[in-house]
Order: sequence, then C-alpha cells, then structure tokens
Amino acid sequence: MIYDAHCHLDLMDNMSRIITEMQNSNISLFAVGTTPKAYDREVQFCRNNPHIKVGLGMHPQLISSGYDDMRLFKALFERSHYIGEVGLDFSKEYIQTKEIQMQAFCDIVKLCEQYGEKVVSVHSLKSANTVIEILREYKTQRNNKYIFHWFTGTIPQLEKAIELGCYFSINPSMLKTKSGLEVINTIPVDRMLLETDAPFTFKVQHIEEIEKELKRLVLKISEIVKTDMTDVFYENFREVFRY
Repeated sequence: MIYDAHCHLDLMDNMSRIITEMQNSNISLFAVGTTPKAYDREVQFCRNNPHIKVGLGMHPQLISSGYDDMRLFKALFERSHYIGEVGLDFSKEYIQTKEIQMQAFCDIVKLCEQYGEKVVSVHSLKSANTVIEILREYKTQRNNKYIFHWFTGTIPQLEKAIELGCYFSINPSMLKTKSGLEVINTIPVDRMLLETDAPFTFKVQHIEEIEKELKRLVLKISEIVKTDMTDVFYENFREVFRY
C-alpha cells in the first residue's frame, strides 16, 4: 500500500471514476477538504472505499468567503478523525484576513487537543512561524498527528516544527527548488510522508497516475537522502494513519 497524504479528490474533474478505480488499486488517499460545507457529500461518495480518508477542511484562503462556516465545522468535528486542509496563509492575496485566520486556526487546534486522535493536514504558506507558535501554545496531546503540507518555511522554522513532533508531506514541486531540496534533507526520515496535492500539481485522469507519481517520489527522495525509503514510508504511513 502506498499513501497520498494530501490531495483534493473533490476538486478533480472525474472524482467518481477515481473512487471506482481505487477499488482495485494499491493506493490510499487523505482526501483533504477546503470547506465544512463539502464534507458530508464527499464522505457519502467515499463511504464504500476504506482506503479514502476524508478530511474536514477549513482552508485559510476561504476565510471570510462565505464558505468558512465555523459553527458547522464544530458540529462535524467530533466524528471527523481526519482534519484538513486547515492552517494559515499570509501571502499577499490573503494577508488581509490574517487575524480571522489566526482565530479560526487557534479554535481548530484547541478542538484537536480537546478531542485527541486527530490527523491534521496543515497549510502554512508565508506563515510557518505563526503556525508553529500556535501549535507550541496549544499542543498537549501526543496522539494528534500534525502534518505540514508542502512546507516552505525556513530551516530554523522547520527545526522548531520537528521539535514539536510534526510530520511533513513532500510533493513533486518540492523536488524542483533548492529550498525544497534543503527541506527534504533536513526532515528526519521517520517524519516524512508523500503527497501529490493533485489536481494543483498535476491533472489526474486515472488513479494509476497518482500511483506512478507517488512511486517516482519514493525513488527521487531515496536518491536525495541516500536511503531506500520504500519501507520507511510504509511504516510512517502506518504510524500516522493507523491502517
């Protein structure tokens, strides 16, 4: 089994076909959401496929968009083992909602710590330091798994996140930049996961394309860290996703 720890199944043009194809594949997905309003619908679509883990999302880019229903998020939270995509985005397009984003993310982390046993995919564009400070302030449970998706912060910030016990999902785009390669070389191998972030990194027509990309990632990362990562990734996925 190979695991995609962050993809947007509900934003793929052919979601139903991919769900059907997964019945005979060797793939598992963490299908992150962007709004709580889409959660129940995706859960229903995926209800017969145990290899799809649907995330309850509140994407920071959608804060103040009309899709950021925190009351609904809280109502769904208790029965949602997988949380994401959540976090902060302080890029120039979204910095104007910084304070509201921070309040929402604080509330979400506090909920995770109240309930425990959550797997959380975290967005941290231009905001890694603030994400880390919020986790440092509220993180008390050892049984929550926080995964930094596509980490683009500094190495000192990365080291702080490692100290907090966080995991990191690595996607194809990170292999193409000097900073991405530096991040990969710094993450302990037992904290690494794979992600495609499809369909944002590439368009998907069939599940085999995701499988091919994940296998390519395993080979490339193995070359970078000079260790065969095949079994390491499998064990990391088992530890985080408990399948």
